[in-house]
Formats: sequence, structure tokens, C-alpha cells
Amino acid sequence: MTEPLTEVAPSVVLGTPAGARPSRSSGRSLSNMPPWVGGVLGVVLIVAAWALIAVTPFGRNGSIPTPLAVVQLFGKAFGDSSYWQAIGATSLAAGEGYLIGNGIAIVLALIVLLLPRTEGFATQLAVVTSCLPLTAIGPLVAIMSQAGTRVTSVFLAALSVVFTTVIGAILGLKSANRTQLDVISAYGGSRFTQIRKVRLIAALPSLLAALKIAAPAAFLGAVLGEYFLVGVDSGIGILLLNAQFYNDATRVWVLALTSGAVAGLAYFLIDRIGRLLTPWSAGDRTGKASF
Repeated sequence: MTEPLTEVAPSVVLGTPAGARPSRSSGRSLSNMPPWVGGVLGVVLIVAAWALIAVTPFGRNGSIPTPLAVVQLFGKAFGDSSYWQAIGATSLAAGEGYLIGNGIAIVLALIVLLLPRTEGFATQLAVVTSCLPLTAIGPLVAIMSQAGTRVTSVFLAALSVVFTTVIGAILGLKSANRTQLDVISAYGGSRFTQIRKVRLIAALPSLLAALKIAAPAAFLGAVLGEYFLVGVDSGIGILLLNAQFYNDATRVWVLALTSGAVAGLAYFLIDRIGRLLTPWSAGDRTGKASF
């Protein structure tokens, strides 16, 4: 009885279907694809779904324009100086708020590092800034600010980034290697020396990740702040209000996509800067980061 079994066993092994190998190779080929391929496929699927919904009863009332109509209006907007002026005005306010909010957040993180007892106050303050409804704060700031200024837009942009940067900076500054800190202390170094020599370098990955997330938040906060401005006639938020007033759904979609594109561009640029400054934490095994 043993001989037939021994003879059958090799035949069973050799007769194994070869269909498993192609599945492995196909899985490997999918995993070896560049990351941008998945992004392109995702965009294609989203646009296809958008075009399909636009021709269904959900989009026939005009609230969802077709991708072709949006692209055509984009082409007209590119030649309109007011369109670029609006992008520049909103981006300037967002950049100012981005610098102010992140500056406040980094100062709070450094205070926590020098005075550990203030950590509870700093984190609670950061949580409060993230929990405050911007639509409720905006009108209050607009009332207190002078007409014709962009204080509200800058304020909401700054408020939108404090929480993310405070948490990222504190976590980064605390992630320093304890042995390196002890070495500096053993040689008579102060806390400022520890911050300058060790903690700031250790905090870079977390801090840059927080700054990367804060960039789109600052821009969208600036756009929202323009809804409450008085005496200002330029900005993406102003154009959105105008398009909503005239019930121009296509223009609203163009401006909304423009806001997303600018916010995404800010995210991308800071991500590239982070890869150049901290290649060891950017997932680049070669240690080199390039555009």
C-alpha cells in the first residue's frame, strides 16, 4: 500500500495548478507600481463618478455641473485677472495667519519644555482653539476689526493651525534621545543647549508633519474668514459669496476646486521641504530626497 501512495504524491505535487503563480506575480506587479499610479486611478474614478452623477436626476437641477462645464469655466478663469487677484489675496492672508499661528504654537511648545508644569495649560489652550466654531468666532472678530482689513481672515487662518502644531511640536521635542541629553548635562550643558543641539533636531520630523497638515487648514480658514469681511472686494471667499448669490453652481465648483488645489499645493510643497530637511524620516531608504 505504501508504493502507490509514494507514487501518487509526486504526481499530486507536480499536478498542482499553476494558477497560483500568476496571482503572486500580479500581486507583486501591483505592489511595485509607483505611488502616483494609484493617485491617477483615483482621480479618474472620481471624475467618472462625478460625470455620471451630473447626468442623473441628482444633477439635472443644475447643482452638479458636468466636468466639461467646469473645465471650460476654468479656461475662462485663467485669463481673468480678478481670479488670480483673489487667489493671491487669500493666499497672502493664509500665509500671514499660518506664520502667526505656528509661531504661537512653537513658543507654547518651548515654554512647556522649559516649564513642564505648563503642559496642561498649553494643551488645553490648543484643544480650545480647535473646538471653537470658526463660524461663530468669525463674526465677533469682524465686528471688533476695522472695515476694509483682512484681520478676520488672518485670525481664522492662525486659529486653524495652533492645535496641530502645538501637539506636533511637543511630541517632537519630547522624542529626543535621553542618552544624548544626559551627555550634554554631564558636560555642563544647559536646557537651552539641549534644545539647540538635540531636541530641535529630534523634533523636526514631527514638527514638519504638523506644519504640513497646518498649511491646508490655514488656507481654508482664510477662505472662511472672507465670508465675514466688510469693505473687501477680493478673495476666493468673496467670489464664492458672489457665485452663491447669483446661484452660479458651476462657478462655485470652480472656486471650490481652486481652493482644494491651492491647499493641496501648499501641503505638497511643505512635504517636499520636509523630505529635504529630514530624509531619514521621509521613508526614503537611500537617504536622498528629490523633487
